Amino acid sequence: MHWSNRRCIVLFFSSVICLLPGSTITAQQRPVAPPDISKWDLICFCITSVNTPHFAVRADTNGQILYYAQNGATKAQLEQAMGARVLMSQLDLLQDWRLLKRNGDAYTTNIPVLGPEKVGELRRQMKNLASQIVPEIRPEVQKIAAELQQRRLPDHLYSVLFSYVLDGQTWDQLRSSKAIPEMRITANHPFWDGTFWALYPNRTAEPGTDSTGPDGITLLMTWTDPVLRQLHALQNAPKLTSMLQQASRGDCRNLSIEDAEHKQWTLSGPDGACIFPVIHENASDAIYKAGEQIAKRIARAVLENDQQKLIGGGATVQQAHLIAAHELVWEVLDVIVREGMVQEPSVLRNGAASTTSLGPLLIVTVQNP
Repeated sequence: MHWSNRRCIVLFFSSVICLLPGSTITAQQRPVAPPDISKWDLICFCITSVNTPHFAVRADTNGQILYYAQNGATKAQLEQAMGARVLMSQLDLLQDWRLLKRNGDAYTTNIPVLGPEKVGELRRQMKNLASQIVPEIRPEVQKIAAELQQRRLPDHLYSVLFSYVLDGQTWDQLRSSKAIPEMRITANHPFWDGTFWALYPNRTAEPGTDSTGPDGITLLMTWTDPVLRQLHALQNAPKLTSMLQQASRGDCRNLSIEDAEHKQWTLSGPDGACIFPVIHENASDAIYKAGEQIAKRIARAVLENDQQKLIGGGATVQQAHLIAAHELVWEVLDVIVREGMVQEPSVLRNGAASTTSLGPLLIVTVQNP
């Protein structure tokens, strides 16, 4: 699944996690945020039966309403600040989607909003925290690298560390410890449930993770814009489910599949081995075991560093954990790359001339029965 903004963590009863990396901006370089939240980075960690709240923010002048209502404002005050008319239908829509709350005549933005000052400070703190974490997880990273080398899949180290461990197992650990919000569609939350927040500036680089697959089997794909269309063609391949089921059994002999654009993907090597790692999520799988230790360390760091006051905006403790973790995993990846522990595949920046060169971006996971 893919959203056009690609800055979301969305669950349509199957997980899609999309995160953006980048560098911390210093106070001297801090940009001025536009007075319109629709132009900010909008992130949703949510389960939805209808849509994510992105469309409501981006409709009409709703992004400006949310910007000027951060400290509470009447309809007349909003119109004065914006220099434009505010319709009751706009206010009603934002309230229906729980982006705005009303108390008497005053309307207040109902989501965390992190402008340049907050974002800069949060990323500075997470960068410092990442520098403390990485030396501790280095042995586990080396174990994953050694296991991939043994499986003759060393080119998959980046995608495994990013899409499976940092952008996957980390969230599993935080969920299992109830450190981040639970999500469920109810009568009170019929459209979506979860956490939606806005921040500015966004991160500058754009790798993310898409996932798909039948129950218990997941195909993870690490993407950037240059390779996204080709990966989506694979994701939408008519026989993808049967391919994943065969691969999950460790049987990739003569395995190939035609994608939605009628291109053929050869998914086995000359010896019949899979061209991607198949990770069984139990203690007997070395990648799962080492990744779990990395994820536990990151989750512990999130729990030990309270960011609720800094994040503000009415964020709960669990929501603050979520937002901080969202920033921390990228800072950890930045340090790992900077220290030469892993190298980003060049195909993520240059694009792919063939399906073969996309192999290092693919991972298959198999859950415990």
